[in-house]
Amino acid sequence: MSVIADGEEVVFDGDVPTDPNHVYELLMGALSENGRAVVKFIVDGEDAVGSENLPSSYKKIEVHSLSHDELTLRLIIESMNHLSTAEKEFEAYIRNILSVAWSEVFKRMNEFINKVQPFADLLDNLGPYAQTYNPPWKEALEIVTKEQADSLGVILTAFQQGDPSSLSDELSIHFLPIFKRARKLFSENIIPFLNEKVETS
Repeated sequence: MSVIADGEEVVFDGDVPTDPNHVYELLMGALSENGRAVVKFIVDGEDAVGSENLPSSYKKIEVHSLSHDELTLRLIIESMNHLSTAEKEFEAYIRNILSVAWSEVFKRMNEFINKVQPFADLLDNLGPYAQTYNPPWKEALEIVTKEQADSLGVILTAFQQGDPSSLSDELSIHFLPIFKRARKLFSENIIPFLNEKVETS
């Protein structure tokens, strides 16, 4: 049996564990202490990350990890690419709220929520990183995360109450400016910070 982590043979204290679950737990702990996370856990050629049924034995395990900085940077860039057209779509949606029938606006509620969700998820997923590493933009992130959550609450209430004017006001006066400010925070502070961390490591 052999265990390779990021191209290097892993040396265990004592015997090499025979259970892949045990290997995974040991490596997760060791890598986490070094600010890294497992992104691939290949057991005899099969990637088992996220699998609930690891085999009970193995011949070779290959582990690939990324630093928390790089993993966070990749997550942000992927999310920002996904949201690249969101601002224009939100603006178009706001214009339609008061000019089309409410039934049509209501029908498109799920479509709107699906566009907002990646933005909300991105802010939520970045929270643990900010708490752990205390970057200089932590406070700004916390503020925009809270404002975004409060605004979404108002938006959902407006949908539930069938109130197009409140929905229009909340989206145009609060939500869209929050979204723009968050994008600016990512492009001017968070992404450059993480880029520098990844490059220097």
